[in-house]
Amino acid sequence: MFKFGPLLAEMYVMWVVGVKLHGLRNIMNEEIKQGKFGTLDMLHHFTSGLKSLFSTMAYDGIEIVRVNCGAAGYSVWSLLPEIWSSYSPVPIYEGDNTVMA
Repeated sequence: MFKFGPLLAEMYVMWVVGVKLHGLRNIMNEEIKQGKFGTLDMLHHFTSGLKSLFSTMAYDGIEIVRVNCGAAGYSVWSLLPEIWSSYSPVPIYEGDNTVMA
């Protein structure tokens, strides 16, 4: 639990931030109908930085789970190698995450 506890906490933080961003998106949509774009600009900056942070956190979390499962983490039966290989490019799609952050 010691290694997985922080991952659960990170997941909860990402979920809470996602709920808040969803609310901001709804506000933004209403403002756009009125011809105001201030929230759009703010939301773009927030989501760019959060993508950088959250994609790295998720990638690191997948690696922690995979390594801590021992040999089972490398087995095709666990699906962890497939999850890891399909998710590994996500943190670098738009370049190095330090630039995005």
